Amino acid sequence: MGFESIVGRIHSLPPLPESIRKIQTLYLSGDPDVRELVKIVESDPVMSADLLARMNAPAYGFSRHIVSVMQAVTLIGLSTLRGFVLSSALSRTFTIDMRPYGVSTELFKQISTLQSALMFQWYMGVDIARSKDLVPLSFMMEMGKVVIAKEVAESAFGAVFQAEVLSSESISETERFFAQMSSCEVCALLFEHWHFSELFCESIRHMDDPSKAPESYIPYAQALDVVQSAVGIGGIFTEHSLERARTKLSLYGLQIDRFMRVVERLMKKMAEQGR
Repeated sequence: MGFESIVGRIHSLPPLPESIRKIQTLYLSGDPDVRELVKIVESDPVMSADLLARMNAPAYGFSRHIVSVMQAVTLIGLSTLRGFVLSSALSRTFTIDMRPYGVSTELFKQISTLQSALMFQWYMGVDIARSKDLVPLSFMMEMGKVVIAKEVAESAFGAVFQAEVLSSESISETERFFAQMSSCEVCALLFEHWHFSELFCESIRHMDDPSKAPESYIPYAQALDVVQSAVGIGGIFTEHSLERARTKLSLYGLQIDRFMRVVERLMKKMAEQGR
């Protein structure tokens, strides 16, 4: 277990599915043709089913059941759809078992969906242009943990790692101690392996310390850091996690009130769903 093992595991991964490569190509040329995009998504039954399942999650709070890919695109827009399909493809590449982090696979998926919903509802009111990349990024920013979890599960340190994660103030530091890399650094390696854009790779790589990111990518890393502080394996809208998020917002010069209004709206939806 360690840097060389993780790099080897990533390099052994197969290419992304053809459908995802087609979708990435469409986005590289700007906003894609909606009909062509829907056609590609619908050609992949597993991706379509996963998209609709996530769309109907309580975090998005739509008043009606989403039954088609076209309906989904109309409601969430192209950037969020991109996040859905990329996250779906990455999830299918791995056998996800998040027990080393002390959470179920289902809870891990819920966290990813909630992170994306928070980013979507918050950053669309901050900077629409940047949100087009931040929303898909927020869907995938925890994928490095999937790789580390697999490494830990195959090692002799599973119980010790889990105990440290559950008690540590910094999950990233725990990851570095055991794996010599943080999960955001692992995620950046995944993105590079699959030839994602430099923006995606560098924003994720420096999420733990946005000040070290190339200047043009600092706002992206900061936004990801804020969202992960509020919602993550370390806590979902807890008093402690929200205080961390408020501290980051203040540090980065971002409006706290705007962010907290979105948090309150999402928490209300969660509470209604739990009744």
